[in-house]
Amino acid sequence: MRQDAAVLHYLDMFRRTPLAESMAWSVMLSDGGPADLQTIATTLSGGAPPEVYEERPRMVADRITPVNHFILTETELGVNIVELGTVHTNTAEFRRWLSYGCRLWSTSWHTLGGETIVCVEDDEVLFGIGEYFDIDEAFGSDLAEFQRELDMMRQTDITEGKADALAVMEMHGGMRLGLDWLDTPQTVVVVDHPIPAGATPPSAFASLDPELAEHLRNVTPDARQVFLRRLIDMLASRYEIDMPVSHDESLDLAQEHWFGPVEKASPEWHRWQAAIAIRQGVRSLDTGSRNMEALLPARNALFREWDALRADILALPTT
Repeated sequence: MRQDAAVLHYLDMFRRTPLAESMAWSVMLSDGGPADLQTIATTLSGGAPPEVYEERPRMVADRITPVNHFILTETELGVNIVELGTVHTNTAEFRRWLSYGCRLWSTSWHTLGGETIVCVEDDEVLFGIGEYFDIDEAFGSDLAEFQRELDMMRQTDITEGKADALAVMEMHGGMRLGLDWLDTPQTVVVVDHPIPAGATPPSAFASLDPELAEHLRNVTPDARQVFLRRLIDMLASRYEIDMPVSHDESLDLAQEHWFGPVEKASPEWHRWQAAIAIRQGVRSLDTGSRNMEALLPARNALFREWDALRADILALPTT
């Protein structure tokens, strides 16, 4: 059977690679039209102007940092999104953003466990299996539709369960993760931090500060550009960051994600946020200053002055 061959393939991959330790694989099923990888990259970035480059997945896997590297591969069935190492893809925010208007399959695990496989559509979990891939604990609003997947997940141990999950993903994603894929250049999307809790598509910034986002939508293009340049210069000067900030230089500043009060974060974390805001701001300048997601990390970096800066933004001239 094709399923058995796929399971044996992935068990062999686990012996040859660290995939069994920590990874995630998601697929956005195609609606029949061509995929817009730039739009998907922007979605993965929570609406921020994405940083995209080409690299072999094996090289990406060597960069285990707080920055997420999503590897995109398009097939006839949809767009496959793979993370090797760092994993945040099965958060509620990720599922909400990536399943908007489509069906999303996703599986992931990490070094402490966290095994899960889910099928989500418009943020509704249709089918899912959680910890240890225990099929007796399957959940979702439409389990009857997924008997085939349940049958495929009848593993004998947790390692085989992971191989079964990858076989399910292969069936829906239309591709096989193999040594040849690891050594073939793919599209890589850099995401500096997970989509903030409570953020809704298409813009994390707009969902967290709708008043400011609405005002900025009506600000003249020239005023937006002048403001972004001023913001970039302010951040570079305040944190003594040389311009321009490359991806590799930003990785040197990368800190563990901070979820507590921003004023209690370390100075190093604030400097990292400033570097993120500078990179996002520069990318927005390159595309007409329409994207203002750089304000989210800028707010973290300039937290003591944010209220005054926000007032300055609200005073910018509108059309």
